[in-house]
Amino acid sequence: MLQRILTHSNKTDLVIDLAELISGFLLVGFLWVHMFFVASVLVGPQAFNQVPKFLEAYYLAQIGIPAVIVLILAHMVLAGRRIPNRLQEMKMIWKHSRLLMHYDTWTWVFQVITGVAIGILAAAHIWTVVSRWTINMSISAERVTQSPYFIFYIILLICGEYHVGIGLYRIGVKWGWFKRQKLSKVLDVITLAIIAMGIVSLFVIKSHAGVTGGGGQ
Repeated sequence: MLQRILTHSNKTDLVIDLAELISGFLLVGFLWVHMFFVASVLVGPQAFNQVPKFLEAYYLAQIGIPAVIVLILAHMVLAGRRIPNRLQEMKMIWKHSRLLMHYDTWTWVFQVITGVAIGILAAAHIWTVVSRWTINMSISAERVTQSPYFIFYIILLICGEYHVGIGLYRIGVKWGWFKRQKLSKVLDVITLAIIAMGIVSLFVIKSHAGVTGGGGQ
């Protein structure tokens, strides 16, 4: 009887882990595609304005935004089941992390912190964008020029990309797909490159405040 219960429990954990893995990969794909869409401003304002036009024309924005919200919530529930919700447990984990000083332990702690931050920041970002639809250079530049929003987007960018990088590292190590050191170096390069691209894109968008119109939107 006990063996059946343990087997059932192991299967349930495996299904949940796979669901978390799939939802994580989908969110990584979304985040990276989203960042390249934002980086289209490096080509020019018209290229930036064409992205939302394309998404709306094929109903990708109308379907994609609700789908991403559901995916984020699902991933938070799946990944959050292992996060301690009591202060005493949090203190214990922090204490053990400092004692162990192990890289993988700290990546887990940092992933939890960035995950919570992303949950809050992403909700504010989605609400800000949706409440003033559509997206174009004029609206984006106006928003980014506001000091709190500019800092807000920098923090969201850094938290999001490091959360992704650490997540992919932990997945690769957990499932034994890659060697730790090589995977860590590759993901560090990718993370820093995307963060740099995102910051440059934000400065370019900011520079167009009061200059570029809405591109016909």
